[in-house]
Amino acid sequence: MNACILYLNNKRIEMIKLESDHMESKFWEKHRDSDKWDFAEITKTLDSPGEVILVGDSGLNTEYRRWLANHDRVLAKKLIAVIGSTLETKINPQLVSHFKEKYFRPRG
Repeated sequence: MNACILYLNNKRIEMIKLESDHMESKFWEKHRDSDKWDFAEITKTLDSPGEVILVGDSGLNTEYRRWLANHDRVLAKKLIAVIGSTLETKINPQLVSHFKEKYFRPRG
């Protein structure tokens, strides 16, 4: 498995990278509301996952999807789900397990 969950909200973006034998996490934070997200840096850090889920603020999900459509169509085609949510500022382990089981294809 080589998959990724991106949890986006206006203050923080968290990446959970799932591979066959381990999980890796990284996050980016905005210090001011006027700061812009560097989607190019975030996308480069994903390192070509096989599948991607976007979770979080609907407006930010849309903004990132538009950026992908204009700058990285290969990754845009790997989006398998976009889930709107504004309940938490960071993703919790139970949600990661749920998304892993529900959305990512098992590898044999």
